Amino acid sequence: MYYSYLGISKPTLYVYLEHLETAGLVAGLKPEGTGATLTRRHGKLLLDNTNLLFAIGQGLSLADPRGTIRETFFASQLRSAGHDVRAARRGDFLVDGRFRFEVGGRRKTGRQLAGADAAFVVRDDIESGSGNVLPLWLFGFLY
Repeated sequence: MYYSYLGISKPTLYVYLEHLETAGLVAGLKPEGTGATLTRRHGKLLLDNTNLLFAIGQGLSLADPRGTIRETFFASQLRSAGHDVRAARRGDFLVDGRFRFEVGGRRKTGRQLAGADAAFVVRDDIESGSGNVLPLWLFGFLY
């Protein structure tokens, strides 16, 4: 596991991550579900906002961080508006336990959301949406 590369124990890693989240540097998104599911399954760990991503990203060698930028922006906007955002089993995010979102670029399809109720595709690089397709920029108004 990654914590062994750092030379620390797993509990110590979780304490460090908790401190980073309390400081507003990272956002640990819990997985969809309740009870034992929360302890067995990992959620998502994102930087708290895209400004942090760009500030430290200059030294990172990410090949194509656009997907990470999109997901970080989406999650930070909804979290700043007070919504409960979780990592979803189907799609990228489950918001308020009811709405599923798949975030991607202009050609993103809703294949991962097939058959799900209250499911939306959030696309970057589009000006307007239609049906269950929403432009990513609209979520910036939630801040």
